[in-house]
Amino acid sequence: MGSWRRLIYFLPAAIYCTLIFFISARSLKMKFGFIYWDKGAHWVEFTLLGLLLAFGFYHYLSGRVFLAFYLTLMTGFFIGLTDEIHQLFVRGRQCDWTDWVADAAGVLIGWYLFKLIYDRRHKALKTVRTT
Repeated sequence: MGSWRRLIYFLPAAIYCTLIFFISARSLKMKFGFIYWDKGAHWVEFTLLGLLLAFGFYHYLSGRVFLAFYLTLMTGFFIGLTDEIHQLFVRGRQCDWTDWVADAAGVLIGWYLFKLIYDRRHKALKTVRTT
Protein backbone atom coordinates (compact mmCIF):
# COMPACT_ATOMS: atom_id res chain seq x y z
CA MET A 1 0.00 0.00 0.00
CA GLY A 2 1.35 3.43 -0.91
CA SER A 3 2.47 5.78 1.83
CA TRP A 4 -0.33 8.24 1.02
CA ARG A 5 -2.92 5.51 1.50
CA ARG A 6 -1.41 4.51 4.83
CA LEU A 7 -2.14 8.02 6.15
CA ILE A 8 -5.73 6.82 6.64
CA TYR A 9 -4.49 5.14 9.84
CA PHE A 10 -4.04 8.62 11.34
CA LEU A 11 -7.68 9.57 10.76
CA PRO A 12 -8.88 8.37 14.21
CA ALA A 13 -6.10 10.33 15.93
CA ALA A 14 -6.85 13.45 13.86
CA ILE A 15 -10.55 13.27 14.70
CA TYR A 16 -9.74 12.73 18.37
CA CYS A 17 -7.32 15.70 18.39
CA THR A 18 -10.14 17.83 16.97
CA LEU A 19 -12.35 16.66 19.83
CA ILE A 20 -9.62 17.52 22.38
CA PHE A 21 -9.29 21.01 20.88
CA PHE A 22 -13.07 21.47 20.91
CA ILE A 23 -13.35 20.45 24.57
CA SER A 24 -10.35 22.59 25.55
CA ALA A 25 -11.96 25.63 23.96
CA ARG A 26 -14.87 25.41 26.42
CA SER A 27 -14.92 26.70 29.94
CA LEU A 28 -15.57 23.74 32.23
CA LYS A 29 -16.90 24.14 35.75
CA MET A 30 -17.00 20.52 36.91
CA LYS A 31 -16.13 19.59 40.46
CA PHE A 32 -15.90 16.07 41.83
CA GLY A 33 -15.32 14.72 45.33
CA PHE A 34 -11.56 14.39 45.05
CA ILE A 35 -8.82 16.94 44.54
CA TYR A 36 -6.93 15.75 41.48
CA TRP A 37 -9.82 14.49 39.33
CA ASP A 38 -8.70 16.72 36.46
CA LYS A 39 -5.28 14.99 36.32
CA GLY A 40 -7.06 11.66 35.95
CA ALA A 41 -9.22 13.13 33.19
CA HIS A 42 -6.11 14.36 31.36
CA TRP A 43 -4.46 10.98 31.83
CA VAL A 44 -7.44 9.05 30.41
CA GLU A 45 -7.89 11.51 27.55
CA PHE A 46 -4.26 11.28 26.48
CA THR A 47 -4.03 7.53 27.01
CA LEU A 48 -6.57 7.16 24.23
CA LEU A 49 -4.64 9.67 22.12
CA GLY A 50 -1.40 7.74 22.66
CA LEU A 51 -3.12 4.54 21.59
CA LEU A 52 -4.50 6.18 18.43
CA LEU A 53 -1.18 7.81 17.56
CA ALA A 54 0.65 4.51 18.02
CA PHE A 55 -1.92 2.85 15.75
CA GLY A 56 -1.17 5.41 13.04
CA PHE A 57 2.61 5.40 13.35
CA TYR A 58 2.99 1.61 13.65
CA HIS A 59 0.95 1.10 10.49
CA TYR A 60 2.53 3.96 8.58
CA LEU A 61 6.10 3.03 9.55
CA SER A 62 5.73 -0.74 9.56
CA GLY A 63 9.04 -2.40 10.41
CA ARG A 64 10.56 0.73 11.98
CA VAL A 65 9.50 0.13 15.56
CA PHE A 66 11.77 2.60 17.36
CA LEU A 67 10.85 5.45 15.01
CA ALA A 68 7.15 4.69 15.47
CA PHE A 69 7.65 4.68 19.26
CA TYR A 70 9.61 7.93 19.21
CA LEU A 71 7.16 9.75 16.94
CA THR A 72 4.18 8.53 18.95
CA LEU A 73 5.63 9.96 22.14
CA MET A 74 6.92 13.22 20.69
CA THR A 75 3.69 13.90 18.79
CA GLY A 76 1.58 13.15 21.85
CA PHE A 77 3.79 15.27 24.11
CA PHE A 78 3.60 18.14 21.61
CA ILE A 79 -0.19 17.90 21.33
CA GLY A 80 -0.44 17.94 25.13
CA LEU A 81 1.81 21.00 25.30
CA THR A 82 -0.14 22.88 22.63
CA ASP A 83 -3.39 21.94 24.39
CA GLU A 84 -2.12 23.50 27.62
CA ILE A 85 -0.91 26.64 25.80
CA HIS A 86 -4.28 26.85 24.02
CA GLN A 87 -6.00 26.89 27.41
CA LEU A 88 -4.14 30.12 28.28
CA PHE A 89 -6.47 31.88 25.83
CA VAL A 90 -9.73 30.31 27.01
CA ARG A 91 -11.69 32.11 29.71
CA GLY A 92 -12.10 29.94 32.79
CA ARG A 93 -9.23 27.59 31.82
CA GLN A 94 -5.60 27.63 32.83
CA CYS A 95 -2.27 26.33 31.59
CA ASP A 96 -0.84 23.94 34.16
CA TRP A 97 2.42 22.03 33.84
CA THR A 98 1.04 19.21 36.01
CA ASP A 99 -1.75 18.73 33.48
CA TRP A 100 0.92 18.36 30.81
CA VAL A 101 2.71 15.75 32.92
CA ALA A 102 -0.59 13.83 33.17
CA ASP A 103 -0.97 14.19 29.38
CA ALA A 104 2.55 12.86 28.78
CA ALA A 105 2.02 9.93 31.16
CA GLY A 106 -1.23 9.14 29.36
CA VAL A 107 0.50 9.11 25.96
CA LEU A 108 3.16 6.77 27.30
CA ILE A 109 0.57 4.38 28.76
CA GLY A 110 -1.45 4.56 25.54
CA TRP A 111 1.62 3.57 23.53
CA TYR A 112 2.30 0.74 25.99
CA LEU A 113 -1.26 -0.61 25.70
CA PHE A 114 -1.03 -0.47 21.91
CA LYS A 115 2.33 -2.25 21.98
CA LEU A 116 0.91 -5.07 24.16
CA ILE A 117 -1.98 -5.58 21.74
CA TYR A 118 0.28 -5.25 18.69
CA ASP A 119 2.82 -7.79 19.98
CA ARG A 120 0.15 -10.31 20.96
CA ARG A 121 -1.51 -9.99 17.59
CA HIS A 122 1.75 -10.48 15.69
CA LYS A 123 2.72 -13.40 17.89
CA ALA A 124 -0.65 -15.05 17.21
CA LEU A 125 -0.26 -14.44 13.47
CA LYS A 126 3.21 -16.03 13.47
CA THR A 127 1.92 -19.15 15.25
CA VAL A 128 -0.94 -19.46 12.75
CA ARG A 129 1.48 -19.15 9.80
CA THR A 130 3.92 -21.74 11.15
CA THR A 131 1.25 -24.39 11.77
